[in-house]
Amino acid sequence: MIKKIGVKNFFSFEEGMEVSFELDKKVPVDIRQSLDATTVIGIKGANGSGKTNIIKAIDFLSSFCTRSAKEKEADGINVKSYFYNDNVVEFYIDFNFNEQHFFYELEVTSELVVREVLYRTNSRKVKVYERVGNEVIDCIDDVIELKDIKLKSNASILSLYDTYKFKSKMTDVHNAFIFFVQMITNVDQLGYYDVGYDYREASEAFNSDPELFKFVKNIIASADSGIKDIEIKDMIDSNGKKYFYPIFIHEHKNIDLKLTYHDQSSGTKALFKKMTLYWLVLSTGGILAFDEFDIHIHSMILPLIIHLFTNKKINKYNAQFIFTAHNTEIIDTLGKYRTILVNKEDNASYCYRLDEIPGTMIRNGRPITPLYLSKKLGGIPSDGLKSFQGSLNEEL
Repeated sequence: MIKKIGVKNFFSFEEGMEVSFELDKKVPVDIRQSLDATTVIGIKGANGSGKTNIIKAIDFLSSFCTRSAKEKEADGINVKSYFYNDNVVEFYIDFNFNEQHFFYELEVTSELVVREVLYRTNSRKVKVYERVGNEVIDCIDDVIELKDIKLKSNASILSLYDTYKFKSKMTDVHNAFIFFVQMITNVDQLGYYDVGYDYREASEAFNSDPELFKFVKNIIASADSGIKDIEIKDMIDSNGKKYFYPIFIHEHKNIDLKLTYHDQSSGTKALFKKMTLYWLVLSTGGILAFDEFDIHIHSMILPLIIHLFTNKKINKYNAQFIFTAHNTEIIDTLGKYRTILVNKEDNASYCYRLDEIPGTMIRNGRPITPLYLSKKLGGIPSDGLKSFQGSLNEEL
């Protein structure tokens, strides 16, 4: 689980940002559920405020810590500083994995790793390794092999775990590597992309895993009351290869009507393709970070998906869901401990969790949406939009 993540000089965050998932004992029991970190964080903000860049930070760390060793050294590092300045880009992430507590720090430019440190911080803070430039200057005995490896200037030490055959167990490196492997995002450094299975690939996965298929059908039936059942069929294509596809059963006047995947709504299609990712994350205790996760999904379905992660009976392994959304009312589902607002001032982004706002304006159990829409909390388009609309009306 992520406890805290922070960046500095990354995309629109010039001075830095920190997103905290931590929950102290002041948080109501029904929200905290005996955990020290929330399993859900929703990010709200105006268009262009920088909310997507928080998801990009998660994506960068996941990619860099697991795949960078496979990149060509001459290609450098695909990281974007604030307005492409030459200063170091800084990252840190505080997380739990496999009953261990870690703290990871990374400083990079577009060309090289400046510094990289991994701490294990259970009962005391132990520096697993520290790397400056291409030299490991300090490490514990279990990872002493790192000192004999020629490091790549554009690769994380953690990413070596999947490419180098170590003689020792490298337990801490292994745990940190797997933590980053279990992150799924739908953005990269260039922005949003559609992640998920092709509907035929999803159908094949559902056909081979009845438990997964039952999970998906329950979600889709809750989202689309017109769907009675889903069946997975198979067929042989022109090349003699078997493929799988879904048939959706709709009931009308006690008669079953069968429709194809292409006859379904955009929301149902999106759920059918993406629910495998939700299942995967919930089954492994991983992290799902989605930008604009409410695209093609009706607003009434959003709380249902969030419930997958806040219900301990479903989310048995404390998987985490981080997302941005355009829907405003979702703030009331999340509450002040699970909502991050992003603002921009003088072209630099900053963010805060709602419970960081001083005073008693936001109270547990009371709607937050009216306060948000009245601009008392921030994270909403400025009056410039009204000025534009006024000018447009005058022109018309």
